[in-house]
Amino acid sequence: MRKRLFSMVLCVAMTVSLLVGCGSKATDSAGGSTAAKGGDGYTIGISVLNMTGQFFIQLVDAAKAEAEANGCTLMTNDANDDSATQIDAVENFISAGCNAIIICAVDPEAIQPVVKKAQEDGIKIVCLTAKIDGYDAYIGCDEHTLGYTQGVAVGKMIADKYGKDTEVQAATLNYDLMESVIARKEGIMEGILENAPNVKFVADATAADQEEGMTNTENFLQANPDIKVVCGVSDGAALGAYQAFKAAGMTDPEKYIIAGIDATDEALKLINEGSIYQATVDQNPGETGKNLVATACAILDGKDFEKDSLYNLIAVTPDNIGDYDL
Repeated sequence: MRKRLFSMVLCVAMTVSLLVGCGSKATDSAGGSTAAKGGDGYTIGISVLNMTGQFFIQLVDAAKAEAEANGCTLMTNDANDDSATQIDAVENFISAGCNAIIICAVDPEAIQPVVKKAQEDGIKIVCLTAKIDGYDAYIGCDEHTLGYTQGVAVGKMIADKYGKDTEVQAATLNYDLMESVIARKEGIMEGILENAPNVKFVADATAADQEEGMTNTENFLQANPDIKVVCGVSDGAALGAYQAFKAAGMTDPEKYIIAGIDATDEALKLINEGSIYQATVDQNPGETGKNLVATACAILDGKDFEKDSLYNLIAVTPDNIGDYDL
């Protein structure tokens, strides 16, 4: 994992929390995997939206490393963007005797009853991105601000390349299946239009990963061949847009802009290479995964922790890519 020169502003108590030795190895019958180390102590479950997006892949890898380094048992679950699958996973975590559960909820309302059941059993709940009623701790950011951070950077690029008079066609790759991520897309559009009012959004489609991002962008270009900009609510989706533009021979960074969110390794690499992939937003998935585990253990240890932790958001562009050790 690359070294970041920027990191989240989180409570010191969260990052210095000591993890205790962990319990015996557990398995996840809901389709997850387990990282374990011997001893007697905590078992933690983590369920994320999906494991196809680069952000969650890096986040879970970091959580596994943090758990293993501290002798903790970590059970993982890929909800596959399905609330029923996630509910089953949480039920499994409860049955397995987890001490804490980390959840990036597909549907916060749908999962509320099983979370309440977990809490009645004394299990601590740490939320990522979306809050669930009665949670013990939350790590994330304001979704609108997350999108707006990208939008401002992209809007300024558009104004520099095209001015503010000539119409520039753009498209968005959304994830409107989650209400919180709708706000992210709205933030992207708002940030762009504040800085480049000549942008016209002509296409929009849902894309959970790179494959969907590529397919939908191919459709965009067939219907609107003059599109110059595609903004994704994640790097996974935006990387698919990049592949579609590349396949169409649209590779001039002075004419085209692809932007995502998450600052994944692949996105940063493409920005550093001077490609048409020119913006992402750093949420630092590695540090997030680490701190989710540290926070869960701080709660269980009875130590001080930050109940609501918001992290700094950094727009990464060709102007500051040099700040990242790739």
